[in-house]
Amino acid sequence: MEAPRWRRLLRGAKHSCLLSVGLAVALAVGTPRAALANGAFPDSEGILLPADHPNQLLLATNFGLFTSDDAGKTWAWSCEQNGVSDLASLYQMGPAPLNRLFAVSAHGLIHSDDSSCTWDTATGAVDQVLVTDYFPDPTDPMRILAVGLPDTTTQLDPAGIYRSLDGGATFTGPLYVGSIQGSIVSVESARSDPRIVYVAMYQTPGPHPGLVKSSDGGDTWADPLDVEPSIGPNLYRIIAIDPLDPRKIFLRVTEPTLESLAISEDGGVTFRKAVTFDLKISAFARLPGGVILVAGVNIAGGGDMLPAGYRSTDGGQTFAPWRTGLMIRALAVRDGLLYAAADNFKDGFALGVSSDQGANFKPMMTYDQASSIKACVDQICGESCQILAAQQLFPAAICVSADAGGEAGPAPVPASSGCGCAVGSAAGRWTAAGALFLGAPFLCRRRRRNAARAGSPTLDRPETSMKGLAQ
Repeated sequence: MEAPRWRRLLRGAKHSCLLSVGLAVALAVGTPRAALANGAFPDSEGILLPADHPNQLLLATNFGLFTSDDAGKTWAWSCEQNGVSDLASLYQMGPAPLNRLFAVSAHGLIHSDDSSCTWDTATGAVDQVLVTDYFPDPTDPMRILAVGLPDTTTQLDPAGIYRSLDGGATFTGPLYVGSIQGSIVSVESARSDPRIVYVAMYQTPGPHPGLVKSSDGGDTWADPLDVEPSIGPNLYRIIAIDPLDPRKIFLRVTEPTLESLAISEDGGVTFRKAVTFDLKISAFARLPGGVILVAGVNIAGGGDMLPAGYRSTDGGQTFAPWRTGLMIRALAVRDGLLYAAADNFKDGFALGVSSDQGANFKPMMTYDQASSIKACVDQICGESCQILAAQQLFPAAICVSADAGGEAGPAPVPASSGCGCAVGSAAGRWTAAGALFLGAPFLCRRRRRNAARAGSPTLDRPETSMKGLAQ
């Protein structure tokens, strides 16, 4: 049977990136940085902290997962597995006691109950659907909401909201269907009242943003609220719903040249823009006690990207600058500690921790501190490990099976594969200015995620997922 249309499009987009990466020009200055076989720079996407396993940490990246079971003393790496978790992104974790790990891959919405050793793909109503967003209910490990684009013959079929009551194994729906001329972009339910569900959507021409609400868990839906008077004719996504107040909603609003954090305290009837970044918002967290942190990127006068952040101690009424000096990719909270995923190359560490609400961060790990491939995927991930070791992302020694004996030899220089090709010097390294090119890394990852929506207005979530926050 022929593969679904969206999977065929993803594969086509994946290979079309080869030409884009071929246009890359490596600069001969700065600190070196490896380039992945898909054309993107190695980078972090999210932090996952199971509440009932205080010593376990997971760092999601665009080349697999790092896991520590001893509070960060040692780290094991697992790759994206061909056939199920390849091209995985948007990692999230459901609540205890299941602690089910989720991601969106080229094969659909996938989940793992053994921290990425094995994966299963969601079936049912989403079997022929491109899942573009999803939300694990933080109060119920069995309930998952998802946004899906149907696999049909026309690209104008509307997206819908789907629901799982068995932990993401199967889905029913759609419970709600958006407009043909528009799109649904995100969904989230309230922690304090899971019956309340908000859906971010917009119509074209415009975009004309609207917010849809259900008060019974998705069985029925109110008419869309017009939020354009508050946030303008812009694209947006739901960042979070306050864990104590289901009427308090945080949005990421994307305008042509900047992004803003917008807040509603009346269930989405009105919003106010609280802080604005020159380029983008990258991370958000609500700490115990109500402190709100938001990180992003500004642009300097010469066009350089600069880290930026804001902090609120009054629930978002006012914000003051939060100067970390870090290019933060993600934030997460557990047991009074704040964890930050930073730029492994520019900041000098990939994961750090703060015990003073973000005033200072202590480095916890860098990519090259991985000590092994995760034992359960040792054989599966060997080839991918050799490719990354050849680019000096981590030591080649970790690519040798624990029971194989002997010492690791030089890792082979990888051939081109995936969305692009391995490029750089004989050591496989690019320069830190980041390989000046005509959009290759960003184009590759965005194409593969949005290929099925070609031609329609889309809002790329930043590489960091800002959902599933420990609040």
